[in-house]
Formats: sequence, structure tokens, C-alpha cells
Amino acid sequence: MAATLHYFLLPEDERALFRQLARHGLTVYPELVPPGWVAPRADEAALAGLEGAAWYLAAERLGPVVVHPVKRGPDKGMLAIEEVPSPVLHYERSLRNEEGELVAGRLWVDLEGADAATSEPGKPYALRRLFEDVHSWCRKTLRRSDPKGFWVGPRAAEAWKRGTLVLREAGHRGRTVGVWK
Repeated sequence: MAATLHYFLLPEDERALFRQLARHGLTVYPELVPPGWVAPRADEAALAGLEGAAWYLAAERLGPVVVHPVKRGPDKGMLAIEEVPSPVLHYERSLRNEEGELVAGRLWVDLEGADAATSEPGKPYALRRLFEDVHSWCRKTLRRSDPKGFWVGPRAAEAWKRGTLVLREAGHRGRTVGVWK
């Protein structure tokens, strides 16, 4: 079973999230890992160096990050992370689009890990607890959206209420989202 959190985070809100994640000792991997990559810790210092729109946050204390080489195409030679056997969370950033609107990001994790018909063990329970800790941080720190389904960071909510920021759902024709109350 996969669990997903959708959110709107400005850079200040994102730093607060990474301060929360730093307690868990996570490491950061790009979606396509270059050979010889040394994964930095997921904290505010690493956030300044993140260039792409999506990253993996790995809980390496719970198990190894399983990768396989890409054998064809323009990314040949890079390593791709296998999400099912690895204890990773997929992190997509909230970034502005061409119109200056803030597009929703998401945090996704596979909590089961193995199909029920296989004899392989599932994911460690500690990964579920880590996700629940991040979810409880969202409930305490972030605001709810209108329509529901998204979390809005405090700075993003302030900018939306001032009328200087439009929150847009990710996707081809993403709808606009507001802040509840």
C-alpha cells in the first residue's frame, strides 16, 4: 500500500520540513543516481544543493537502497532506484510554473514492499512510523486546503491570503486550490 502527502511549500516551509526530516537520519538520492554518488544527509544544508524537482529520501538504517543500471536510452549508465525493495520516500518539490503559480509537490512511500502472494518480507515497520511522523508534523504545522486533499505551508498560506500567490494542483489542467479558513 502506498501512502501519499500532497502539499504546497515555499522555500521557508521546505526548510522547516527538512529540519523535521534531519531527526531521522535520512539521505538524499537523485531520481537517476550517477555511479559513485555519495548521498548527503537530508537536512537544511543539503536542501540548498538540491537542483532537481524530485529526489529520493532513503532510510538506509532500515535496509540497503537497491539500484539497477539503466541499460538503454539517454540515461544509459546511470543507476535507477528500485522503490519497492528499498526503504525510500519519493519527494517531489513544490515549484513555481511559468506563470508564477506554486505547483503542488508530494511525498510518496510504498509501505508494503512485497506482493501478498510472494514470500518476500515487507517493508520495516519503522518506515511506516517515519511516514506517520511526517504526516503528524503536517497536521500540526501546515494548513488544510480548500478543496481538501492538500497541505499548505504557513508561508504559502500567508502569500495566498495576501493574494500574491496562486496554488495550482499538479497535472496538465490542475485546478486552483485555496486555504481552508
